[in-house]
Amino acid sequence: MALILLVTGLLWQRQTVEKFSVFDQPFYLGIASDIVHTGRFTDGFMFAGPGQDGVRPYGMRFAPLYPALVAAFARLDAGQLRGMDCMIATRRNDAGCPNSAPALRGLQFLELCGFYWLVWWLGGAVGGETVAWVGLVLAFAAAPLLLRSVDFLMTEMTCLVLSIGAIAAAVKAAQGGGRLKWIFMAGVLMALTALTRPAFLYLIPASAFAALLWTRRRGLVPVLVMLAGAVLTLLPWYLRNLAVLGRFKLTFGYDSHTLIQRLAFNTMTWREYGLSFICWLPDGNEMGRALAGLGACDRFGWEEHRNSFYVLGLGPMLQQTLAASGGYEHHLGYLLRAYVLRSPVTHLLVSFPLALRGAYVAHWWGVALLVASLAWTVKAVGLHWTNTAAGGFRPGVFLILALPAWFMLAFNAAVAVNQPRYNLMLIPAYAIAGALTLRWLARNHSGRLASYLGPVRR
Repeated sequence: MALILLVTGLLWQRQTVEKFSVFDQPFYLGIASDIVHTGRFTDGFMFAGPGQDGVRPYGMRFAPLYPALVAAFARLDAGQLRGMDCMIATRRNDAGCPNSAPALRGLQFLELCGFYWLVWWLGGAVGGETVAWVGLVLAFAAAPLLLRSVDFLMTEMTCLVLSIGAIAAAVKAAQGGGRLKWIFMAGVLMALTALTRPAFLYLIPASAFAALLWTRRRGLVPVLVMLAGAVLTLLPWYLRNLAVLGRFKLTFGYDSHTLIQRLAFNTMTWREYGLSFICWLPDGNEMGRALAGLGACDRFGWEEHRNSFYVLGLGPMLQQTLAASGGYEHHLGYLLRAYVLRSPVTHLLVSFPLALRGAYVAHWWGVALLVASLAWTVKAVGLHWTNTAAGGFRPGVFLILALPAWFMLAFNAAVAVNQPRYNLMLIPAYAIAGALTLRWLARNHSGRLASYLGPVRR
């Protein structure tokens, strides 16, 4: 842990802290401000205007855990609250607003350190001490990306430590000794992750199905225990939404608002489809410009490009589909029927480059380790199902680590404008796969490499 604190602490000092208005911070800060000032969990200043009493009505557009965390720290830190309120009052034009949040960013730094400790522990569980240390060193390559999530008041860091904590609890359950206690904890942590970022809700039934296959000779008990942990954690928020807003759901409006942004990419031409594989590479804009001319990648960008797919989905397609469906109450079902189910092949094809886009975590580091991680996942599946021994490699543990990350990568590509920051839980699988690969090379090819290099001359 001392090494983790030293490395991350030194790198953190070099980071530049952005304003509160950058990226999606205003969504969470707006809800947190309403919690502090009115006691209401609302949809935040970006989505809901004030009601007749002058304050925003109760809402459930976002999951509650992270805004509640921000609000708790705002009550303790007057400087953070002033910065939040200033940003809201100026409608994100916050050039003169403070952006201080030392306590909350300090907590997120500790979450990052806890994440790195879990990477080290999981590396040892997969392949022993050498893999633990080499995997930790490889994971440090992603530290600059992760430290941005420390400084941004968004869900990424909390979501990451909760999701990897759930995986670690599942690994402890697989190792035996208090197995049901740990699998219950895995369910709780998965539910807390869903209460932080709603997409993770779908990981819970997927994990239950995988656990059912995994424990096929042991009955339903572990699966039911995991689901009990998840349901008991989620239930209070669902009951709140039912009592206050009449909806027994995790969120309302978030899912279809996200999906329509994703569906806009299904309108790309075949030429644009080919370009997407280039433009979504790290530094892909420059490659696309060199191959196809100035502006070749503009449509794959964000708000700064008026003709981008993202702007198309967030603007005209959103308004058109809301009108056609009759509002957010029917929006998701309409999108699934009219777009996804009507053109499933198109949706699947476009999901593939979007999955690659999300897989390129930490730029070329992610590109390099993507193939290694996939290869070790395939090997682990083969070893596990054939019950074949593998010296120094525990395939079952690696699958517990990797499969949830692959599932979320595919899910995010199908339903969202997939980005690397949505898929930070790939980092442990990448780093540990890289460590396993280096160990395999050292064991099997070190002599051959030495013969290629020739004798050392003195």
